Amino acid sequence: MDAMLPLLTTHRGFRLKASAEPTPDGLHAADLVIEKPGRPAQSFSGLDFFYDGEQALAYATAWGRIWVDMKA
Repeated sequence: MDAMLPLLTTHRGFRLKASAEPTPDGLHAADLVIEKPGRPAQSFSGLDFFYDGEQALAYATAWGRIWVDMKA
């Protein structure tokens, strides 16, 4: 099982890099890296787990937008 390509988006000046990493049990972990120039990158692994990689990407992206809205 191969990992899906990362989904890159931006939100309020932050770069969100969502990825769906396959797990040994057939699920996809929703992972996320949030970056902004001049600030340390924030990395989140296994935010939740999904049967479909696209769902994992969508969840990680939505989660990242909420994080940015709360922290920015």
